[in-house]
Amino acid sequence: MQETEPDYKRPFDTDDFRGYFTWDSSTTKAAGSRLYHACHQDELEEVLSRGELILRSTWSLNLPEHGLWESPGVWAGLNYYTNGNRYGPFVIEFPLEVLNGKRFMAFRRTGGRKRFFFVQYEAQIPIYSFESKIWRTVNPKHYFTDTGIGAIWDIVLTQPILIGSAVVTGVEHPSCISGKCNGSSARANRKSLRSLAKEKLTELLVSNNEYASFLKRFDVAEGMEITLPLMNKNECST
Repeated sequence: MQETEPDYKRPFDTDDFRGYFTWDSSTTKAAGSRLYHACHQDELEEVLSRGELILRSTWSLNLPEHGLWESPGVWAGLNYYTNGNRYGPFVIEFPLEVLNGKRFMAFRRTGGRKRFFFVQYEAQIPIYSFESKIWRTVNPKHYFTDTGIGAIWDIVLTQPILIGSAVVTGVEHPSCISGKCNGSSARANRKSLRSLAKEKLTELLVSNNEYASFLKRFDVAEGMEITLPLMNKNECST
């Protein structure tokens, strides 16, 4: 017997579909979380270089009349895995408000754990419809109550989002679902992230006109190593 693909790989189907909704501030309040995306270092560097979470993957669904359809997207989620993330050693964390105003299709799968998928879909033509109503609108807040222990919420974005105020952390990566690496420790990943942050800071300084003026004024500062002062997170918020 052929093994069934895991939930996150299987194409979405009519039986999974629940309806359409627009994410708003009340949805954000009900979800009570942040948006997370895990990746590897080369992918993180591209995201930082582009300044946006790019569409680096695909998702698929079975259309009622046209069969299998695959489209670009980027996978994220609302779950933070405290024991480590198997999708990548680095996690980009977004405020959930970045989803406000975006339209989604809701899918649900149940097995050992309830799993909910919200796929961004901005078109005005319904993919799935019902005899009584072409557009079936659902209340997404229902998917965040009485879900049981261990529920999983996946978000599939079909448009890039700016990294803006996103926060990047190095996390425990005990094993790699994609097979891209053999896993790595949180300590090693934080060390790699620190090196990457140093590179990005150097790029930022070099591109700043005030930095060039500073070096002209204090030529002894060239090549200097400094310790960055700690800042209260509230001071950095906008």
